[in-house]
Amino acid sequence: MKGKLERSHNGRESRISIKEEGVSPIIATILMVAVTVALAATVYILVSVYTPPGAPFVGSLTVESTSNDTAVLQLTLASPSVLNNPSNFHIQIVNSSSIGKGWSIENATITNPDGTVLYMNNFTKSNDIWTSDGARPAPGATSIESGAIITITFHSSVGPIIYSGMKIIVSYGGTTGSATTTL
Repeated sequence: MKGKLERSHNGRESRISIKEEGVSPIIATILMVAVTVALAATVYILVSVYTPPGAPFVGSLTVESTSNDTAVLQLTLASPSVLNNPSNFHIQIVNSSSIGKGWSIENATITNPDGTVLYMNNFTKSNDIWTSDGARPAPGATSIESGAIITITFHSSVGPIIYSGMKIIVSYGGTTGSATTTL
């Protein structure tokens, strides 16, 4: 029998036996799970913090039609491939020109290549910047896909819409891109 000698307070020797058992299997399992969860959380945080932001949007901008008081612009998205949360998709239209004031946005829709349509929420105006409040999913259309065509209809109460100085900025959850062209 293994043991160790110790002196007690009253001067007599006593023998204390030492168990040679390890930690119980249940406690060992709980400790291994806790360590694994802590490591997984650490890796997740490191990956999410140090992952570079998404690539900027790529697209093209064209004038679909125009008249004295109405204009329709089309913006075709070429990337990224799928935007799964339309409410995080925003459009900002900036008119930095000193001419061409007095226009408003009547309608804005997003048509996916498969024909499904999403609608942009209302635009709010601050100075010469119009900003959408995200896109609304519609039945059958819950994402925005590469190749989607964004159609924006403008109305002017003061004459033809002047495109010089107009810039359209598209953003989705922190990824931003802009489309400008000579129209």
